Amino acid sequence: MPASAPNAPESAEGGDTENAKYQEIMTETPFSETSLSPFLLEAVDAMGHKNMTRIQEASIPVILSGRNMTAKAHTGSGKSLAFLLPAIDLIHKANMKLHHGTGVIVLTPTRELALQLYNVATQLISATNITVGLAIGGTSRQKEANHLCKGASVVIATPGRLCDHLNNTPGFKTDKLFMLILDEADMLLEYGFQQELEAILRMLPGPKLRQVCFFSATMSDKCLEVPHMEVDKETLIRINTDVKSSAATRAHFEQGYIICPPEQRFLLLYTFMKRRSDKKIIVFLSSRDSVEFYYEFLRFIGMASILMLDGGMKQKQRMETYNKFCNAQSGVLLATNVAARGLDLPAIDYVIQFDPPESVESYIHRAGRACRGDTGKKGVGLLFLMSHETKFISFLKAHNVSLFEFEFPADKIINVQAEMENLIATIYYLRRKAQNAYRSFISAYASHHLKKVFNVNKIDLECLGRSFGLTEVPRVDVPGISLYKNMEREAAKAAAKAAAVSAALDARRKGGDKDVNDHISKYGNLGTSDNETETAPREQTTRKVKI
Repeated sequence: MPASAPNAPESAEGGDTENAKYQEIMTETPFSETSLSPFLLEAVDAMGHKNMTRIQEASIPVILSGRNMTAKAHTGSGKSLAFLLPAIDLIHKANMKLHHGTGVIVLTPTRELALQLYNVATQLISATNITVGLAIGGTSRQKEANHLCKGASVVIATPGRLCDHLNNTPGFKTDKLFMLILDEADMLLEYGFQQELEAILRMLPGPKLRQVCFFSATMSDKCLEVPHMEVDKETLIRINTDVKSSAATRAHFEQGYIICPPEQRFLLLYTFMKRRSDKKIIVFLSSRDSVEFYYEFLRFIGMASILMLDGGMKQKQRMETYNKFCNAQSGVLLATNVAARGLDLPAIDYVIQFDPPESVESYIHRAGRACRGDTGKKGVGLLFLMSHETKFISFLKAHNVSLFEFEFPADKIINVQAEMENLIATIYYLRRKAQNAYRSFISAYASHHLKKVFNVNKIDLECLGRSFGLTEVPRVDVPGISLYKNMEREAAKAAAKAAAVSAALDARRKGGDKDVNDHISKYGNLGTSDNETETAPREQTTRKVKI
């Protein structure tokens, strides 16, 4: 479970690939060569870690020196220990007691990541009197407040709950705070936590009294520019352990994409999952509604080994799902982006990005779920794209992400379309969930940042509806787009063409001397669509792989 460095691989499976993975993230420097306290060296040894990863080797001495820093390292490279070890060591060497309050705060964007960090931290301090507090939503606020008031040297928190305690828990002492760590720093802003982050910074000791450390797989300067952060960029230490790698994701991770028409998206996904029922698969979707709909439908048609994880679930249920999937040998997890950041989900075989990622950075973090663990398994990522979305491949390539194209033989697809449409039409609660999922997909798509790639007006709505089992799609009013105007205009054109054909046939039957084409030429060629759009040319990939 600890999100830290794996030991040298012993598995013979995929030997060359595993050795490459090991060499990519590991160093030959043992933890014993650091100035960390003996109890921490014993703790990491008990956890099975002898040598440091590159991010640990680079970060630990910088943090121990008290300097502000940013660290960029890919998912699964040991970032958690890179900041927890020196933070706890400084607490110990400062001889902080309970009555001193909190010395270190670690902020994370999700509850699950906070819980993981908490579990790792408790292992590191097990032989000491140092205490670790947890402040996250979905749990008992009063119990948290009692713990914080008694004293917690290290507090691991999500922004909303920490802001709440700083405002409303009088006994929560932070006047001795000397370090603030932002884990998955860029996502704190992407998840909309800037307002909370600003409030937290106002209530903590000033920038001259605290050290700030930023960790992320995709690091930008956005967090540095948050009001009240006040980090001097000229003296800031920047660590990037990805610079030696030519790819944005791990070398042992294969990445591909598939061009799929909207009406076949679900059928292809279903076929993929059924044919790999002995594998461990994560499927990312853009909304809770989509996760809930596909989960309910797949369960209804007999797929038992399927779980779902989204932000609307209660904390206890989310952790039960997380633990169940971690311990499973195979199965499918349907997830929103709540599972995309920082969660240690070991031994994932396939990461399927069924709905488009919010950005290239989001793609990288989603893909990172197949890059974790030390089992020697080779992770595979699959990105679903519609024909008008192929420009996204160029965006990925610009960020050193190379993909090859998957192919699928149409005659091999398991066709459950008729069954799906029949169930959706006859079972009310499934139909409601399908309609909600469809609406949420359209809303998310319409608000996508890369509108030149993900243009909602280029989607065939009727065909898209079929991937939700809908024979009639509900109207979705999204400001600033012309979806329904286009549909109504096309319907009017189709009606005019049909009337022209009917008039021409009537004229022929009556012996009229006008040719049929004279009647319909002004309406255009009936065999083609006036709405056809040119798709972006795709760069030829080196190989195509059949699914």
